[in-house]
Amino acid sequence: MANIKSAQKRIDTIERRNQENRFVRATLSTKVKKLRKMIEEGKIAEAETFSKEVYAYIDSACSKGVIHKNAASRKVGRLAAAMYKAKASAPATKEKAEKVEKVEEVKAEATPVVEEAPAKKTTKRTTTKKAATAEKEPAKKTTRKTTTKKEKAE
Repeated sequence: MANIKSAQKRIDTIERRNQENRFVRATLSTKVKKLRKMIEEGKIAEAETFSKEVYAYIDSACSKGVIHKNAASRKVGRLAAAMYKAKASAPATKEKAEKVEKVEEVKAEATPVVEEAPAKKTTKRTTTKKAATAEKEPAKKTTRKTTTKKEKAE
């Protein structure tokens, strides 16, 4: 046990940080295990949404200094590779159905946007701004007139 007050405080802070780091490491490993389990079970859609959360948690653990940046990068890379493999080996019919749904959603969203564009008068505004800036001339340099002692006296 330390006799100096600052050393005792230091021991307390080290112990507290150790507990916090242990919690972060345990939570991180639990989340990684959950993601791997989802991938193995073939729940790719759920795994994709959960993977973003896991990647963010890995990055936060890295920024806190709990894990090294290379270890964080390695974990993210391996999880991403596992996700890619799972997507590649998944049945093609599900992927095609999802792609068709996404394309239909995009088309549905795209048509109102195209209709709204002519209603706006943004093109006229931009042309007037361009014309106004073209009319402006660059500022002329003013030369300062130097006066001599004789001129001041007169």
